Amino acid sequence: MRRFIVLFFALLVACGTPDTIARPTAMPVVPATPVATADPCAPEALQAYRIAYNTITDRWSAALIEAGQASIQDLKIPIDQLQQIHDALAALTPPECARHAHDVTMQAMKQTIEGYRNIMAQKDAGQMIRTGIDMIAGARDQVNALPGTPVPTATPAPTNTPLPTYTPLPTATPTATPTATPTPAPRPGVISSRQAQLFDSPTSTTPIKTLLRGTEVLVFELQRGRLHVRAGDSEGWVSQGAVQLR
Repeated sequence: MRRFIVLFFALLVACGTPDTIARPTAMPVVPATPVATADPCAPEALQAYRIAYNTITDRWSAALIEAGQASIQDLKIPIDQLQQIHDALAALTPPECARHAHDVTMQAMKQTIEGYRNIMAQKDAGQMIRTGIDMIAGARDQVNALPGTPVPTATPAPTNTPLPTYTPLPTATPTATPTATPTPAPRPGVISSRQAQLFDSPTSTTPIKTLLRGTEVLVFELQRGRLHVRAGDSEGWVSQGAVQLR
């Protein structure tokens, strides 16, 4: 019996205990490769979008003039044109950096269309339309100010060329300088048509604001059938027939 016990312990020593069994080695952790993010203002995409955006907003300005000149009963066709232009802009996918200005333009177009529909329903919508015009003007400035806008090249100043020498002529008797005619003081007036488009020059075709009937103005001068007026903080040119002088 004793011999059997000694033999059993000898076998245990030869085989080893469970703690001496080798454990598997852990696999090394490989760091993830970072994924490159897309440029939110890629030059090619932004340039293509800016061209399309400006083309659509130019069409919008022309259609807005037609809507402003139409009578209430004839507003349906200009409103349909404005809606088509709105849908054309909605079909564009702007670069991420132009997303905010794009969304503001969409909201302003929708608001302006709703304003003209209210006018057809004999409701007051002047403030809605004025706000829409201002919103689009601001959004367009944002789009044109995004990176990649061509910067005008400065024209170098010409080099002064020495004047040729000459024999001075006898000094002629100076003629009297006519006295300048004083500029007439501005005259008060009021917008007499249902609404008048305000332009930044006598020849501009893009309105910058809409003045509604009853708006008080100061009238300065007349050029090319337009009157130079000031209404509050706004100043520009309106059609001569849209103002009644007081």
